Amino acid sequence: MNLKQLLKRAGVSNDIIAEVERKSARTSAEQEIEHQEKAAAMAKMMLNDVMPHLRKAIEVQDKVPSKPKKTIIIPD
Repeated sequence: MNLKQLLKRAGVSNDIIAEVERKSARTSAEQEIEHQEKAAAMAKMMLNDVMPHLRKAIEVQDKVPSKPKKTIIIPD
């Protein structure tokens, strides 16, 4: 049973039902925005934690000299 059916069964007028549904939809939208903001903040924190390690890995990779490629010559 959803909210609208519950309020109708309780004998609440249609105007009040519409207002309650509007308020609950707005509350849900506000909660969704809060969840998105929290997720964005968590992602930023994780990136800030990982970035120094990635920079170090890139620096180490750049410092390691690459081995010269060996070519094998096969006579035709």
